[in-house]
Amino acid sequence: MHKPMQFLRLLPFLLILPAGSIPITPGVVTPEVDNPTIYDPPPAQKLDTYFEALARSGSAEEAARYEGEIYLIMTRNASPTITFLLESASVALNAQDKESARTALTSITELDPNFAEGLARLATIAYDDGDLVKAEALLKRTLALEPRHFAAWTGLGLVREDLGDFLGAQAAYREALFYHPYLEGAKRGLIRMEARLDGLSL
Repeated sequence: MHKPMQFLRLLPFLLILPAGSIPITPGVVTPEVDNPTIYDPPPAQKLDTYFEALARSGSAEEAARYEGEIYLIMTRNASPTITFLLESASVALNAQDKESARTALTSITELDPNFAEGLARLATIAYDDGDLVKAEALLKRTLALEPRHFAAWTGLGLVREDLGDFLGAQAAYREALFYHPYLEGAKRGLIRMEARLDGLSL
């Protein structure tokens, strides 16, 4: 059953933190690039490299490092206006001011309908409103733009779980874990769905 703000708490942390709030680990450079002063790949190439490294990560600590780098690239390459609105929305959410967050996130999606992170975050508001259909639609739009968005896959799993689509939720959680094998929310969701589908109730 849907509970107020539950979705915001269960989604991975990167979905609600303000842009620039995750520090880059000192000494960490793009995987497979020996000297970043000689070659600094463009953001899209860096993002591909970090997603690949995340999927191959050998520990939760290593995964968290790549997760942070992915988040920074996905948000810092937005326009100054969108970056400001993202930060405003995050501050509002932290203060439990959902209406201000909704206004900021809606503005983002209007300014740039192809900005996946804005759509994903607006989905959290729709979920908290109890509008599961809208939340699912926003998450699907997010994933059409960025199919590797593991937070959106986890969110889609939660939405489908609330809708009673347990097979669909199971598939969404598995997709999240394909891209981020150490994502706790997706791991717990997959365990719940496997138990549910086996006829158990946790």
